[in-house]
Amino acid sequence: MVFIFILVATAEDHLRITIALSLSILLALIAFVLNWLTIDGMTAATLFGVIAFGLGGIVGAAIVLTFFISSSLLSKNLLNEESLHENKFRRDGEQVWSNGFWFALWVMLWFLTKQEAFLIAGVASMAAATADTWASEIGGHRVKGKTWLVPSFKTVRPGTDGGISVVGTFASLVGAFFIGLIFWITYNEVTIFQFLLIAISGIVGSLIDSLLGSKIQGSELNEGFKKFFPKHTNKIGNNTVNWMASGSASFVALIAVLFSGQ
Repeated sequence: MVFIFILVATAEDHLRITIALSLSILLALIAFVLNWLTIDGMTAATLFGVIAFGLGGIVGAAIVLTFFISSSLLSKNLLNEESLHENKFRRDGEQVWSNGFWFALWVMLWFLTKQEAFLIAGVASMAAATADTWASEIGGHRVKGKTWLVPSFKTVRPGTDGGISVVGTFASLVGAFFIGLIFWITYNEVTIFQFLLIAISGIVGSLIDSLLGSKIQGSELNEGFKKFFPKHTNKIGNNTVNWMASGSASFVALIAVLFSGQ
């Protein structure tokens, strides 16, 4: 960000990045007060917000706010006072980056190169994160219907890692298409192909998340990989699975755009 600000950004970009920093700090503080973020989550959300709005403009800000606000609201029971104050609903820095890393990366590449394919990939990653979150919160916690484990389709308890349900799958469809719709509204040059690609990539990412959740979540990390993760991390957790799934969705979208030429 420092490199971009000093060597690449224009005066207009400087102003937008500065405004983004101020707004990100303010929103992170509000989220902390509302019990949506931990202290390290505030730091991560501030930097993420600077990238999303400072480099991504209105489009980036709209996509990120749609995901963050909707997922935070769905993770709480707003009619239950105790739920509003439960610490388990605070997102920490790892959770912020597990969902936002790929979006931040692709937006920075889009800003530097002006290649639209990177922006599409970034939005697809957030479509996957939104689809997975909506599926988990609605299908796993709010409307608990019959749930099957991917790929064996063995019946499991709602909320089980890797489990899918009819309601959860429908929620993921709505979440992915909703991000596509927000992109359509805020970005003037969206085509039908790009809209559908973002939505479909988001759904694919959500399904990959379920598959990885059932196959590798909770598994012991290979010794060679442990050095790349925090010392307290010995197993593949939900954050790592989310990071892999959203990344997969972004690469699906990127490859599709490059091969289609659209």
